[in-house]
Amino acid sequence: MAKQLEYTRAVRSAKIDRMFAKPFVGAMSGHHDTVFRMAADPSSLSSLVSGGFDGEVIHWNVLERKPRRFINAHRNAVDGCTFTPDGVAFLTASRDRTVKLWDSDSGRTISDGREATEVLPLTEYLGDAPFADIDHHRTEQQFVTCGQQLELWDINRSRPIQNFQWGDDSILACRFNKVETHLVACCMGDRGVCVYDSRTKAAHSKVIMALSCTSLSWNPMDPNMFVCGSDDWNCYLFDLRVAGKPRHVFQGHIHPVSSVDFAPTGRSFVAGSQDCTLRIWNVNQTSKTTSAEMYHTKRMAKVSSVIWSLDNDFIFSGSEDAIVRVWKADASKPLRPFRGPEEQQFNYMRTLRDRYAPYEEVRRIVNQRNTPKAIRGTMLRKKRIVTRDMVKEMSRKKSDVLPSLAKTKTVQSLH
Repeated sequence: MAKQLEYTRAVRSAKIDRMFAKPFVGAMSGHHDTVFRMAADPSSLSSLVSGGFDGEVIHWNVLERKPRRFINAHRNAVDGCTFTPDGVAFLTASRDRTVKLWDSDSGRTISDGREATEVLPLTEYLGDAPFADIDHHRTEQQFVTCGQQLELWDINRSRPIQNFQWGDDSILACRFNKVETHLVACCMGDRGVCVYDSRTKAAHSKVIMALSCTSLSWNPMDPNMFVCGSDDWNCYLFDLRVAGKPRHVFQGHIHPVSSVDFAPTGRSFVAGSQDCTLRIWNVNQTSKTTSAEMYHTKRMAKVSSVIWSLDNDFIFSGSEDAIVRVWKADASKPLRPFRGPEEQQFNYMRTLRDRYAPYEEVRRIVNQRNTPKAIRGTMLRKKRIVTRDMVKEMSRKKSDVLPSLAKTKTVQSLH
């Protein structure tokens, strides 16, 4: 009776997981406009920086869920922010053609109802065009910016040391590879996804998509793979070893995807969309049309930025309602530490649930979600449209094949 007993426990585990699935942890308010970009401190799990559409930057204390410091960084929207590898400073880029380097301890400190005097940035870099995104090198004192072209900067120099350009359109997003650190991936306004090599000072490859991709993220464990969020409501997983096309397409959102980020383990990634939801996908899951998790609240507006914490336990999202929200990466895992044999029991029940996941009853319970009515209706309409297009394409191919077969049979009969 071992299999029957394990199956019963697997069903019970799936039910308990859905009963205790409470992913929302809390909300952090302080911005006056849309939270446009966010960056996590690589040296501290309690440090987070967010940039607003009004040019304000807030340094958060995640443990207390309160702002540490406010910085009036730019005159325009903060289009990119990133920390240095040691975490002692962070960079912000804006449409006012400036990149500023800030000390992690700078800004107006809130304490006892009084605010300290505001300090100036450590360094300011002036560009020739508005900046759209920024990312820092993992090991060296270099950072890359994008706008009209891709520019590689040295922190100790006031002008870029390398320029890359492939076409006349602007670049929307850029990211350094976290393993092969000389590779830089870009999303371009001409619907292209391009990879540059800073060692050879040349472009590596380029793929033209149906619509523009606006965000991307490299897999931290596999240097060959990165994911892009597109305006056609899908996420595309690319592999440098497979040229010319994406490896997988993840469907589920009903509006353009605005931000994506990989988990530190490299097994999952999160995507934030303008449909006011967050979705989590497993890279190796069989179904690419159903996400592993979907997070949403009644008051959350369009999501503009998502970040996965470096301890793989939390996800941060910034939206148009000027709120930074904190979510659990594992919806049903408790926040408190396990006591005694609880961790062993928790892992055992999870193993049984995953082992019997292909069975109908377990799969139905695991995939059950309370989807908002508007999103559910749009998803059904999208499914009907996709199915109709597939049938139309199959009919077109069939109509093209039949005349050629008839012609071949006629020629054979004549011979």
